[in-house]
Amino acid sequence: MAEIVKIALTGGPCGGKTTALDFLKTRLEQYGVEVFCVYEQATALMNSGITPQSAGSYEFHCQLFENQLSEEQKAEKSAQVSSAKKALILCDRGLLDSRAYVTEEEFSQYSALYGFCEESLRNRYDAVFHLVTAADGAESNYSNSNNSVRSENAAFARKLDSDILSLWVGTQHLRIIDNSADFERKLTRLLNETLAVLGIPEPLEIERKFLIGFPDIYYLNNMKHCRRVPITQVYMETPDEGAFRIRRRGEGRGRLFIKTVKRKINDMKRVETETIITEDEYNDHLKNKEYIDGIISKDRYCIAWQGSYYELDVYPFWPDRATLEIELLSENQPYKLPDFIKLIREVTTEKQYRNKVLAVTYAKFFNRG
Repeated sequence: MAEIVKIALTGGPCGGKTTALDFLKTRLEQYGVEVFCVYEQATALMNSGITPQSAGSYEFHCQLFENQLSEEQKAEKSAQVSSAKKALILCDRGLLDSRAYVTEEEFSQYSALYGFCEESLRNRYDAVFHLVTAADGAESNYSNSNNSVRSENAAFARKLDSDILSLWVGTQHLRIIDNSADFERKLTRLLNETLAVLGIPEPLEIERKFLIGFPDIYYLNNMKHCRRVPITQVYMETPDEGAFRIRRRGEGRGRLFIKTVKRKINDMKRVETETIITEDEYNDHLKNKEYIDGIISKDRYCIAWQGSYYELDVYPFWPDRATLEIELLSENQPYKLPDFIKLIREVTTEKQYRNKVLAVTYAKFFNRG
């Protein structure tokens, strides 16, 4: 059975999603990946005569949601019988995108019809790649001419792009593909990010970690492109499986449960294998208390800032500091830290700031006195 990965391409109008879909399919097939594309549904629906004006906004987006969900489910069934080693379901837009076009109440109503909420949809895909509209950074290339139903001017396209990005902040693997280079290099970066998610040539995690001053929580909670995600991590080592980590990510109906095995290459680079598990599987692991090496809970603030995605972790035992991480494609990839954080120093190579070590501090904090 193929290893199945699902990626959503999102972003404002004229970001290159449709072109990118075909580009990725062609290039990834050269790596032996079987690609199942879920093409954009709104244009097809409007070309058939069903528009927000003719059907009403709620009815249109409810139908759009149903159509896309159906196409994703068809792609999932096809991927499940793939004979390839890896199968990729590649979606032109994610199911959460329509939230940018309707009220919160309307979205909650029609997504609930199919058993979803915002948080569960945010965690539906293995990765989300936000292709920034050409109206932001490549204005001369912004056009409505290649889509007969597109009518947004550049200013509205930028607003819509920002609104859509804010919806996806908080998902586990979000990458922002901006217009800092020409379109050909934009596609090349997208390909490299996709290969990284697929684990080709191997599933590497390359990240830098920083010790920072305690952040302004009010500021974070009021940032448009920031979302708090509660996390609990449990470190385990069993006779059968060796060392691994299980994680509960999020809260309520949208919680995600993940099992992670890491193999260290150096202080910055690790081979990482992640598997989505059920809540029952997570709880079964917790029953084996003798195999638990440590537990830590924290609030993670996922932040999209100037084309990069950061994870800022706040711990209950630190009133004066926190950590900030950024995941990179290579060890020498340039990066810039957000200007609103107070950097103390980089701690990528300092073992005492790894979460498994911090779990000891967490245990002492809750067992003090």
